[in-house]
Amino acid sequence: MHHTSKRSARDQRLDSIRQSDFSLVQLGLEGVVAYLLRIQNALERRDYVAKRVAVERAEQLVQHLLLHLGGETPKAVTARLDRLYRYLLLKLAHCNMFNDLEAVYACEPIIADLRLEWSIMHGERRDENLRFSRLIDFDDMLAG
Repeated sequence: MHHTSKRSARDQRLDSIRQSDFSLVQLGLEGVVAYLLRIQNALERRDYVAKRVAVERAEQLVQHLLLHLGGETPKAVTARLDRLYRYLLLKLAHCNMFNDLEAVYACEPIIADLRLEWSIMHGERRDENLRFSRLIDFDDMLAG
């Protein structure tokens, strides 16, 4: 019985760490959203220096989130998250290269899908009828 309570305390610590990781991911995605707003405002003002700085910082956040995938995440989920993060990086690069406001708008459904994927993985959403944005064609992007 004593062994069970130790395991239970260990499981509680692991749950606390997982919840903390989930909160940090959500915070990182909020940071990306904030930078997207800065990018949009900079493009509307034609302030290309501010746009470049905001894009670089958003890319850094996304790269950090991408590099910290794995751990106890199932492989199929990790693959989907990896593809979403990389697609988001492609959209940010496109925006940076071509000063394309549409590329910024295209980031919104990607971030929504990332949030949904993380929420499902951490048990916050269990509705079987939930659907991803469908604006992202996984078969078309990053083939190979």
